Amino acid sequence: MTTEDFVTELSKQLSLDLPKTSEILTAAVNVIKEKLSEGACITVESFGIFDTEKKPEYILVKQDEQQQFLVPPKITVVFKPDSAFIEKIKEKEV
Repeated sequence: MTTEDFVTELSKQLSLDLPKTSEILTAAVNVIKEKLSEGACITVESFGIFDTEKKPEYILVKQDEQQQFLVPPKITVVFKPDSAFIEKIKEKEV
């Protein structure tokens, strides 16, 4: 599903025009990004949980070149789908 397909489907379900739906979706995504950057965990009922994981810094050693590099810590977004969401997807596949 493309972003355009998603916005179109959401527009139908919300009974809104495409520009308004796109505006609402952009605002929601921006709030989620902001809260995740603050370290918050976001729960969307019947969909899932957005959370962050921090991978620590480490030293990368290139044996062939005898060099060492410090790789900085990395924060990644993790999505854990809700069981109801998984069931709904499985129903659509059948």
